[in-house]
Amino acid sequence: MKKPSGQRRALIERMKELHCLYDISKLFSHRSLSLERLLREIIRVIPKAWQYPERTGVRLCYGGREYRSQNYSPRSTALRESIEVGKRPRGFVEVSCLEGGSRPARAMFLQEEKQLLKAIAELLGAIIEKKEAEISLRRTTHELREQAAELQNKNIALKEIISQVELERKALQDQMRMNIELTVLPLLSKMQGSETPPEDWKTYLHVVRQNLEDVTSSFSSKVSDERVRLSPREVEVCNLIRNGLSNKQIAELMRISLLTVERHRHNIRKKLGIDNEKVNLSSFLRYELG
Repeated sequence: MKKPSGQRRALIERMKELHCLYDISKLFSHRSLSLERLLREIIRVIPKAWQYPERTGVRLCYGGREYRSQNYSPRSTALRESIEVGKRPRGFVEVSCLEGGSRPARAMFLQEEKQLLKAIAELLGAIIEKKEAEISLRRTTHELREQAAELQNKNIALKEIISQVELERKALQDQMRMNIELTVLPLLSKMQGSETPPEDWKTYLHVVRQNLEDVTSSFSSKVSDERVRLSPREVEVCNLIRNGLSNKQIAELMRISLLTVERHRHNIRKKLGIDNEKVNLSSFLRYELG
């Protein structure tokens, strides 16, 4: 078989070199390839561009890891070029050729192959820089999405907290309004009435002050519960008992008999479900309902 001429052989070698650079660039176009997989694929492509592919081995070092072709041998003649990323050496690519045949070691590599290896190293530096930028961008995008999701969850939680606070604020307002309506305003109305003697004002003022200090208590809402159903008169008696007034003091203040006060106390205990229990009514109203 007739061997190709020197000019034709040189042209074939240049075509192989161009195909090598093209194939490396094509590999980079596959965005789904990880950087590690990309480097492993590249070391399979490089030997095809050399004049003795079957005797050419490749070693690529980058990021503290080493990638080798199957036929790489550290004892063979080798060319090496540094891989620079961002103008800083980050690794190297090495092409080795197992000695064989009649060619001397120095003739194992063509001058064009040395230039090719330099071009490959430069291309690898650019590819790795872009690949790392893509990885960094994906990582940043992923982190931003996670932060956005976390922020959204926090916003939802914050809205729920605000909503709960608003409900509690509304409930507190209603509770304060009810306490004032049931325990303060009736006493103030009595004080304004002409039938209330001035000597009772001191007692009324004491009770009003106590009720205002406990304006946030749940007393009024509990004694107004439908399940309890205390009458307005019983609520008034409850309020006075809760503030420490005796049966006699209540009778004198409300202008009713002592027996009526005792009957009210009995009905209150019954409605509160403590009629058969040894429980102090005043303490129960203050600490259990207040």
